[in-house]
Amino acid sequence: MLTGKNKEQFEHYLSGVFKPNHSSWSRLSDFYALPLSMQFGVVQDYADSIGYDVCTFFDETYDENDNSQFECFWSASKNGMIGKDGYCKTRDEARKAAIKAFDEIVNSAT
Repeated sequence: MLTGKNKEQFEHYLSGVFKPNHSSWSRLSDFYALPLSMQFGVVQDYADSIGYDVCTFFDETYDENDNSQFECFWSASKNGMIGKDGYCKTRDEARKAAIKAFDEIVNSAT
């Protein structure tokens, strides 16, 4: 998920936010065992704490055969300026892409 300096900062953030006495988990491995959908909100909170915005947007569209499908847009930015954005077909793809872009932006800035 996160790499390099960004991963170190994130895990330091987690150690300050989640204390063993106040959480149902006390090890990093417990956090990483959670489904991506649950991890994503924590990554968003961490990103916000260091001035970044990591988002996914979902929009239902219809193809020429009138079949409904979801378009998932994602972005990772700092102070409201878009750093990277893109398109995916599933929520998980969008989450992974947003986290990857955020990771690249943070690691290149440090």
